[in-house]
Amino acid sequence: MVKIKNLYLSYGNSSKVLKDISLNVRKGECVLFTGKSGSGKSSIINSINGLAVRYDGATTEGTIRIDNRDVRNLRLYEISGLVSSVFQNPKTHFFNINTTLELLFYLENIGLSKKQMDERLNDMLDIFPIKHLLNRDIFKLSGGEKQILCIAASYISGTEIIVLDEPSSNLDEENIMIIKEMLIKLKDTGKTLIISEHRIFYLMDIIDRVFLIQDGKIQREYTKIDFMKIPSKKLNELGLRDKAKTKLVVPEIQKKGNFEVRNIEFKFNGVDNKLLFKNIFFEMGKTYGIVGTNGLGKSTLLRCLIGCERKSKDEIYLDGKRLLKTDRLKISSLVMQDVNHQLFTDSVINEVSLGTKNIENRHIEDILRKLDLYELKDRHPMSLSGGQKQRVAIASVLCKNSQLLFFDEPTSGMDYYNMMNISHIINECKSDNKIIFIVSHDQEFLNSITDYVIYL
Repeated sequence: MVKIKNLYLSYGNSSKVLKDISLNVRKGECVLFTGKSGSGKSSIINSINGLAVRYDGATTEGTIRIDNRDVRNLRLYEISGLVSSVFQNPKTHFFNINTTLELLFYLENIGLSKKQMDERLNDMLDIFPIKHLLNRDIFKLSGGEKQILCIAASYISGTEIIVLDEPSSNLDEENIMIIKEMLIKLKDTGKTLIISEHRIFYLMDIIDRVFLIQDGKIQREYTKIDFMKIPSKKLNELGLRDKAKTKLVVPEIQKKGNFEVRNIEFKFNGVDNKLLFKNIFFEMGKTYGIVGTNGLGKSTLLRCLIGCERKSKDEIYLDGKRLLKTDRLKISSLVMQDVNHQLFTDSVINEVSLGTKNIENRHIEDILRKLDLYELKDRHPMSLSGGQKQRVAIASVLCKNSQLLFFDEPTSGMDYYNMMNISHIINECKSDNKIIFIVSHDQEFLNSITDYVIYL
């Protein structure tokens, strides 16, 4: 089905990202690429779907054949007839506002009749019970609903191969289980699934083989049986997450502290729901996890706390003094869920240094070393992998001496090693005059770093 032989890949003038990759994926298989952030997993995915060379300015050596057709000899629309893609960030998938139009978008572009499109849509609804998502505004969907829509669109396209890049990123456990059931149904229909993922617990019932990717090479190939025998400690040493689901064991928030939220109210556009957050106390020197299912307003809550939601009504005090929005903005730093929105400069070192005052270069370089970014300091941030971009954004916040630190899904798409490293580094910056807020669905991470959690 998919045959890769002696594949090398590099971006621009950088060193080779992929080095002598050779593998075969059989029809109907589910294979998993896993390994540390920046190891080359997404690059393999984007080589198979043709995006690496065409959009990332990459150069390749070797061959990729799909159904015995050389990918390099095919136009992108021809590859799209063979391979569907589900991206880490579902926002990059959409071309329409309406969900039904989005599902039918590809079919319309390949010239199917209305009757044929209706048949495909009904066939998809027989397999995936997601009728409730039809004719909705895409931008009012939760993160989980968007990802579900992307997977449904990949099925309705009719391709035999579906590649998925970190499909569980930023999703709560409920939506991960929904996606798991969708993947099982896709496999049952005979689809070939190629998945790059760090959070692997939900895939253990689906995978046939696992490829461990390290430094752009296939370090080892495992059968499902062999992979299941690997103990958790060994997995963690390899930079991999646990095979079993992690339970959150952090205690709930205590009713004390000198940072007092008497009231936050925020009405969401176009819906009847509104965010209400009242009479909550936070203590200086502590780290708080904010948890809850997708779509409840966790990211919105962070923006309200920071003071960048203009429409919010709030009453917030520090040491008995009321803080206006402008006051909170001055003492806050944020790592956004989608870090692509906060990378502005032409190099990693410039990005991390941006907005810092009275901070020695030695301190900045030390943080880059701790986050395994020093060797990338002269690279353009947008040329990095998703996990590397995430660490750049984290480094930029840690270099600022802000009193309130906010992290929105800081370990999204991140391997075990970097997750624990980030936990350690954030813990190092804790002090009696700081409060750290973390929105996350990553229970392994929350267990390692938070003092308390609050449920929305």
